[in-house]
Amino acid sequence: MNQKSNSLWTRALKNVLQKDKESISLLAQSAALLKVDFLVVDATNRVLWGTVSKEHTYSVEIICDSLSLGIFKSTTKAGKYIFDLIKIFLSKEFEKKSIGKEVLSLYREINMIYDLSEMISEKIDTISIAEIALRESSQIIGSTHGLFLMYDPDEDKVTELASFGDNPNSQKNIKDQNEVLKALILRGSAAIVPENRIKDNLPIQHLKAVMYAPLKVKHRTLGMVILGHEEKKEFTAAELKLLTTITLQSASAIESAHLYQKGLKEANDREEAIREIHEVSQKFVPSEFLKSLGKDNITEVRLGDLVEREVTVVFADIREFTAVSEKMSPKENFLFVNAFNNKMGPIIRKNNGFILQYLGDGFMALFPKGSQNAITASVEMQKELHDYNTERKAKSRLPIKVGVGMQNGKLIMGITGDIKRLDAAIISDTVNTAARVEGLSKHYGTSILLTKECKDDLTHPDEFDFRYLGPVQLKGKQNSIDLYECINGDTELLFNHKLNTLSTFNEAMNLFFNKEFAMAAVTFQQIFKMNTDDQTSKLFLNKSAHLITQEIEENWKGVELMNTK
Repeated sequence: MNQKSNSLWTRALKNVLQKDKESISLLAQSAALLKVDFLVVDATNRVLWGTVSKEHTYSVEIICDSLSLGIFKSTTKAGKYIFDLIKIFLSKEFEKKSIGKEVLSLYREINMIYDLSEMISEKIDTISIAEIALRESSQIIGSTHGLFLMYDPDEDKVTELASFGDNPNSQKNIKDQNEVLKALILRGSAAIVPENRIKDNLPIQHLKAVMYAPLKVKHRTLGMVILGHEEKKEFTAAELKLLTTITLQSASAIESAHLYQKGLKEANDREEAIREIHEVSQKFVPSEFLKSLGKDNITEVRLGDLVEREVTVVFADIREFTAVSEKMSPKENFLFVNAFNNKMGPIIRKNNGFILQYLGDGFMALFPKGSQNAITASVEMQKELHDYNTERKAKSRLPIKVGVGMQNGKLIMGITGDIKRLDAAIISDTVNTAARVEGLSKHYGTSILLTKECKDDLTHPDEFDFRYLGPVQLKGKQNSIDLYECINGDTELLFNHKLNTLSTFNEAMNLFFNKEFAMAAVTFQQIFKMNTDDQTSKLFLNKSAHLITQEIEENWKGVELMNTK
């Protein structure tokens, strides 16, 4: 019995008898029904339940996994049933604490890999990636020596990309064992090497513990990473699995670097490089997601945990991304996605939100504290985009536009998977509606579009300016939703125009919904002529002009019917 198990059993016994309300209540009720008084003392003779002064005729030692936890005593032999109940509660409590430790260990591993992924995703040269991978893996796993080897099929040669630890003959050993190393690399498997086979099979020959894992990308193996220790050490299967995960991330980063270095120009290859970058980011559960579950401690998190929360869901999308991407070189495309995310991500986090998923040409973010944070972040993102476009214009690059849509509502957030792999999950129609609203922002010609639910959720609505755009019925939905445009994210010129004409716009909308389409068209035209960038006024001008010639039903409410998603 190791010390950790001893401590777990001891804490479990104390929790069952002194902290867990359900077990304490059941034990007390059972004792009352059996008319039994009982006493429990731990291994140090400290009383956990009952009083010593009672006369106890029945006594039994509390033993779990051959470990003595204390003594159970009762006034009658009927106390045996109480003792059996305590043993059942004790087993369940120990099981919960053991699972908690496993989840904590897994979460720490996820954080380590996530940090590594962030570091190597910023590099576009293979040597830097190799050095970071070796450094981080040695710190996580614990090793004194390491080699990062690459195989060049054109030259049929294995070369060292990076290393650490004292091994002066590594270059000669790699050359002498080229065929052996090539065979190990092409085999594409990971292994812990027995000490008696290290000298004949690996270039680090003076070590007493060695393991290796392949650098695999899809169906190809680029090389391998070898870790070793100069002292006797038993590398575990868990450590080998962790090294394999690190090498997979490193291989993906190296593959992206190769694509960049070769200067691929084909659109499909360019999109694949972007996809690989985002795949790395999406493999890990954001720490903010766990915090949103309302857990005070990571050890409280268990598989299947879920919570219903009211949040604001925001979708952001780069307009005409394909057209913008096609005009870029591979290098510009690579740097563009990183530059965009690096500018928008901090704004989301600063306003108490987090990006749950990158979508290639945009992202989905959650704001657990509501719409005030979401709209503040959206306005700041648009203003940051204006400054970014100024930089792009100075470099003779096309400006970019971002549409933002949001919805506020309830969703289920939880942890799914198994004890070896955790993942974040959200289930809600709120997410679908937010995505559809973002799509509608392009239809209405707005930079920020939100629902009435979002507007009603604002804690300080006076900080923003809105234009009401009327009801819309999404495809497949029975009920309509009211939409509002937040104008604070527009350029200074367009914002001033919309603010100065806000009362006129509201008057035009009232005319529109009162079926006075001719007057509405005239009023919208006045607004549009003052600034032709006001695409929303142009949209309602065209709608009003069209409805003048149409026969309108008596129960017409001005609901915009969207026939596509």
